[in-house]
Order: sequence, then C-alpha cells, then structure tokens
Amino acid sequence: MGKIYKNENQLLLQELIKIYQPIGFDWLNYQITKNNILTLHHVIKAADGGLLRIDNSALLTKKSHRGLHICEHKDFILYSEINDFFREIISLGSPLDDYLVKESKEYKKALTKTLYK
Repeated sequence: MGKIYKNENQLLLQELIKIYQPIGFDWLNYQITKNNILTLHHVIKAADGGLLRIDNSALLTKKSHRGLHICEHKDFILYSEINDFFREIISLGSPLDDYLVKESKEYKKALTKTLYK
C-alpha cells in the first residue's frame, strides 16, 4: 500500500483536533457528522495575510464554515465578533469549557438568524 500524503491544512486540522478535543460539536456548536466533517477556518483569511498556524485557525464543520462566510457578506459585525470569539478560544489553547460552549450556542443562534434574514 502506498503512502498517504497529507497537505498542510489537513496536518494543522489534526493538530487542532488533538489540542481542542471536540466531542461531537464544532466551535459554533454545529454537530460533527459523517456528512458535516470538521474543516479549518482561517480567522484572518489567507488573502488578507493570515498564516496557516494554530493561532489563526478555528475548528468548524463544513456547514458552519459555509454559513460563517455567508454571514461575512450579510453582517460583517457579527462575522467579526465570531472571529474574536475564536481568538478567545485560541488564547486558552484547551478544550472548550462550559462557559465557551454556552457562548458558542449563542453565536450559532445569531448566525442562524442572520442566514435566514
């Protein structure tokens, strides 16, 4: 069997999973499933100079990641607040505690409301 080569995004995603140990849900409280897998979100987009590093990465499912980028165009203030929330999680460098899980649920509600305006 040949070697499986992983790109830098996949390697960083694996590292984030080790650090933050998500159990069933991403950072915006979307459920992780076989059809809604974890992805890597750049807090500062690569196009804006954001680097592919742990301190610029958030764990989001495909659904929440897509929704967040739609939100970027519909409500940039909310988009910025959510990215600030990700910076708070990153600064702790550990799995989400109960307070952060509660806050992630609130951001999910706000994001959902924005997406369906």
